[in-house]
Amino acid sequence: MDEILLVLLRHGAHKGPVRITTSAIGAEAGMSQQNASRKLMLLEKDGYLQRSKDGIRLVKKGQDDLAAAYASLRRVFEGERLEIEGTIVKGLGEGKYYLSLDGYRKAIKQRLGFYPFPGTLNVKMDEDERWKKQQLIQMEPVIIPGFRDKKRTYGDLFAYRCRAGGLECIVVVPMRTHHGPDVIEIIAPVDLKKTLRKKDGGRLKVVL
Repeated sequence: MDEILLVLLRHGAHKGPVRITTSAIGAEAGMSQQNASRKLMLLEKDGYLQRSKDGIRLVKKGQDDLAAAYASLRRVFEGERLEIEGTIVKGLGEGKYYLSLDGYRKAIKQRLGFYPFPGTLNVKMDEDERWKKQQLIQMEPVIIPGFRDKKRTYGDLFAYRCRAGGLECIVVVPMRTHHGPDVIEIIAPVDLKKTLRKKDGGRLKVVL
């Protein structure tokens, strides 16, 4: 984990541009102003941050790198248990389509032991919980293999066992999705919304 990125994180550069001098960054990171300036140029060149007249901002690559490091350290200190809280949001209908395909249904039955209800429960993580997506994808998944039909190729799904509202469920992370990085998709043998008596806008805690 780069110390320059940590300094910028502490100053809130993941939320927006911050005004801070290279001398201040160097002092906080325990290095000279010249070395801090050099490292900033390298980090910008490698796509971790952006500098403008408004200040320095951590972009997605820099934020993801920090989140992955934090998730790894947290897992070492606290173990594999992971709790995610968020708001149930309406999906785009993709889950219903993909989980109706025989290729996925048979593979899920073989790997996870059930045929999935044709639809996903989508949970948008709270803003201060979004780093947990990085911790999630570092856990060991059950891989649901993709397949090919006459129309196209369908990618693998990465599945993680969890509990939601007391029910045994699965968080699935597709290789390709139209959902943002702050949304997790949950599947089960039953219609989760009806079984949990939840509606869009309701709150849900997921424990992995």
